[in-house]
Amino acid sequence: MIFSNELKAYNKYVAYAMSKGFGVRKGNLARNSKGEIIRRTFVCNCEGYSASSIDDEKKFERFEVRCGWLAHIKFKVDDGIFEVIEYIFDHNYAFIPENQRHLIRCGRIMSETCNGVLTDMVKAGIRETSAYKFLANEAGGSKNLGFNLRDCQNYLQTKKSEIIIGGDCQNLLNHFHSMEQQNPMFSSYAIQVDKDGRLTNIFWRDSLSKFDYDCFGDVLIFDTTYRTNIYEMICAPFVGVNHHWKNVLFGCAFLLDETAESFIWLFDAFLKSMGNKAPKTIFTNQDQAMAKAIRTIFPNTHRLCTWHIGKNANQNIPHLYKKPGFKDKYFSALMYRCRSNDEFEFIWREMEKEWGTENNSWLRKLYGIRHKWSLAFGRDIFTCGILSSQKSESTNNVFQNIARKTSTLIEFVHYYEEQVKHMREIKSQYDYSCRGKAKAAVPHDILKHAASVYTRAIFKKFNDEFTQILSENISGSTFDGFIYSFTLKCRGSQREHIVQIDPVDFSVSCECKSFESKGWLCRHALKVLSENISVTSIPSAYILKRWTKCAKQGIENDEFHHLSADSSKFNRFSALMQQSFELMSLGAEDENTIKIVGNSMEKAKAKISLYKSSADETDDVSGNDDEASLCNISVLDPLRKKGK
Repeated sequence: MIFSNELKAYNKYVAYAMSKGFGVRKGNLARNSKGEIIRRTFVCNCEGYSASSIDDEKKFERFEVRCGWLAHIKFKVDDGIFEVIEYIFDHNYAFIPENQRHLIRCGRIMSETCNGVLTDMVKAGIRETSAYKFLANEAGGSKNLGFNLRDCQNYLQTKKSEIIIGGDCQNLLNHFHSMEQQNPMFSSYAIQVDKDGRLTNIFWRDSLSKFDYDCFGDVLIFDTTYRTNIYEMICAPFVGVNHHWKNVLFGCAFLLDETAESFIWLFDAFLKSMGNKAPKTIFTNQDQAMAKAIRTIFPNTHRLCTWHIGKNANQNIPHLYKKPGFKDKYFSALMYRCRSNDEFEFIWREMEKEWGTENNSWLRKLYGIRHKWSLAFGRDIFTCGILSSQKSESTNNVFQNIARKTSTLIEFVHYYEEQVKHMREIKSQYDYSCRGKAKAAVPHDILKHAASVYTRAIFKKFNDEFTQILSENISGSTFDGFIYSFTLKCRGSQREHIVQIDPVDFSVSCECKSFESKGWLCRHALKVLSENISVTSIPSAYILKRWTKCAKQGIENDEFHHLSADSSKFNRFSALMQQSFELMSLGAEDENTIKIVGNSMEKAKAKISLYKSSADETDDVSGNDDEASLCNISVLDPLRKKGK
């Protein structure tokens, strides 16, 4: 037999060996005085004997498979043409059974298509094992796939090493620089390095995050998470709430430590990235370094997570907090039910008298920051109705699930980008579902108007508030010549609420300050408005745009500017899979139809090979584009930390 190159000769012998049940490896070769190959031998993988050395210590001991098998094939090479000159088929032990032949090493080859699909799936946050199972299922079983799970893991590890060969952080900067070139609106990433040039802190965001912040950046939830990367750097995402009451990401950061200096640098970078537009409220836990940084960069915006305060109370004053008489009557009242500073002070003093907490150090510290956690001091501060940082922690939990302690920074950034895409797709689905009107529980004009302007999630909250007007009674009213004042009392409660309304423009205010903090009218104000026959809709001053269906209207954005489908081999593969499903179903009908499909596939493969060979000949050297996208800033990786 004669072959035009070594690869074809090798593949032919491998195919033959696989059909018989033995493996192949490349043996000796001979060269002439010019260095040209004149002889080439391929042998059985059990040929010869392994050189053993008792003195050499090995980390891993391999099983001995070489047993002197003589089977081989030898080629004479003349001007690049491989001609068989010797073939020996001597075997001294049994062949590998047919159900195990797909495991022979020389026959396990990962195609470029599988490599691309596997890489994209892992980038989307799918684990190696799950990705392998998917490919095996698509191929009709692992036997038909052509490689095993270990090959899959080795390929991904090699790919990972190639990506960070120039340095993990340097590659990360190159990625951001490339995104900035593709979209000038990307515009923001900031880094901080130490005296040795190693990365200490980094912040980034994309263009759509800036547009989201312009719409929903009035309330910010900030919390940190751990164990997401190989350097044990702290991950700090900036989270907000959109008009569908879903989380939205404004950016993310990696910090080397949780000092006040690091947080000050981060908040300053975030503020500059967002056009120096500060949020109205920031929710965090009781971290003192965060509090110091917020006082410096975002003064008068800090609110504490009430869930964390309750958790800390359970740890610091368990002998009090676990008693219903203390928790329900005093602690919860101080946190949620006080309507004024005076009421807070009165209940606090009563708590001290009854429970003797005057000298408790933790409660004294909590009292010193009461303006950050008690609603008595923050009812008129806009918070979207949020009281804790749980929304941020739900996002952190997602990142902890998709990242690992062995993940590089660039891997995590890819995970982050995929998660952002997923969140934006969910947002698009909710936008689509809001095209019509939600059904009002009560046939009232105000409720119908709310259904037409609010998103479904916000309308549900508004609807719940509106239905509560049935339990509110107007017990009295006064008029000073300009403003009406109504006194409302809920059935079964002694607490009263005062609602004031201007009969000219129907401006309304309630002492509960629900609209000021949440952005939609409270049941008390709605009760007064619904009693007025002149009011058939929500006054425009009390429809907050951020909660409406057109919350992002009027803000220029490129949400629909996506890369073409040709930018990803996985996308092209998916498109071909969709087209080929019907063809495969028809081809599997009988022996004749499968021959028709097989012949067509062979012709298609021949055309693609011809196209690729002609494209390689005419293609110019393409390396300048990659070099042009490299960042001119040089930065070293942080020192890796060993696990416990």
